[in-house]
Amino acid sequence: MWVRILLPLQTGWLRILRVINRQRANASKLPAVNKKITMSKIGTYVRESYKELTTKVTWPTWDKLQSSAILVMVVTIILAAVIWAIDFIIKTLMTGLYQL
Repeated sequence: MWVRILLPLQTGWLRILRVINRQRANASKLPAVNKKITMSKIGTYVRESYKELTTKVTWPTWDKLQSSAILVMVVTIILAAVIWAIDFIIKTLMTGLYQL
């Protein structure tokens, strides 16, 4: 049993295959890039990261950190209460509708 593929589908696939082959041909013409990471580059990265974290980053004071943490906790509790209230209201409405 033979399956006949419609001509537009055939030409579409052929077009896609031609584009892929062109991309592969162009990629093979590009020069090879050596992506080898040396230990000196890793050491340089660690040194520069440490320098940036100790000299350029502004860290918050203990008081500011505590006030920010308290603010996050309060907002989290308020949002949890709002979501609980919405859930309770929807549950009550749905229970009333189902009992009709």
